[in-house]
Amino acid sequence: MKIAAVADIHAPLYIKIFEESLKKLLPFKDKVSFLLLAGDIVDGGKFDQLEYVKVLLDKVDVPILGCFGNNEYEDKEDLVKEKLSNVKFLNDELFETNVEGVKVDVVGSRGVLDEPTFWQKKNVPGIDEIYRNRILKLHRIADECKGDIKILMLHYPPTLKILKGENPRFLKQMGSNRLEDLVPKFDAVITGHAHRGQPFAEVFGVPVYNVSLP
Repeated sequence: MKIAAVADIHAPLYIKIFEESLKKLLPFKDKVSFLLLAGDIVDGGKFDQLEYVKVLLDKVDVPILGCFGNNEYEDKEDLVKEKLSNVKFLNDELFETNVEGVKVDVVGSRGVLDEPTFWQKKNVPGIDEIYRNRILKLHRIADECKGDIKILMLHYPPTLKILKGENPRFLKQMGSNRLEDLVPKFDAVITGHAHRGQPFAEVFGVPVYNVSLP
C-alpha cells in the first residue's frame, strides 16, 4: 500500500510547486491507494483558489482525504468542502476504508497548539477549552480504531520534535507536545504546518512525517 501526502499548498503561493509535484506522481497513481491533504490548502482566505486546486486534484483520480488547517477558517469550512467536493474532509473524525483486504483507519483533525497564537486568543473565544476538548476527543476516537493500519493526519504537529529549524520562540504556537501520548495509538502520523521543520521524526517509535510542501 502506497500513500501520497501533502500539506501547506497555500494556493496561490506554492501552487506551481504543487502542480509540478502532481505531474511526478501521475505516472504512479495506479499504485497509490489514497492521497492525504493535511491542511492549509489556500493562503490567507484566498478561497477563490480552491477551484484551481480541485482541477489539479481531479487529475490524480485517487481517493483524497483531508483535514483543515489554520488557513481554512472555521466559518469557511462548508465553503471549502463545497469547492473541494473531491476531498473527504475529516474534522476530528475517523474514516474507515479497505485497501486490498487491509482495513485502514484514518483519523483527521486540525490538531492543537501548546500555546494559542495571539490571533487565536483575540478572535477565537474559549480556544484553550477547544484544544483541551479536542485532545480528549482524539484519544476517544483513537481508542475506537480497529483497523489493521491506523493513520493520524493532523495539520498542527503532535510533537515539537518535528519543528527543529523553526524559530524557537514560536514552537509552542506551532505544535503540541500534549499530543505525543496520542501518537503510539497509531502506526504513522502525517502532519504539516512546519514549513522549515524536519521532514521526519519518531515519537515512541512511531514515524511522524512532515509533508509541508515548502
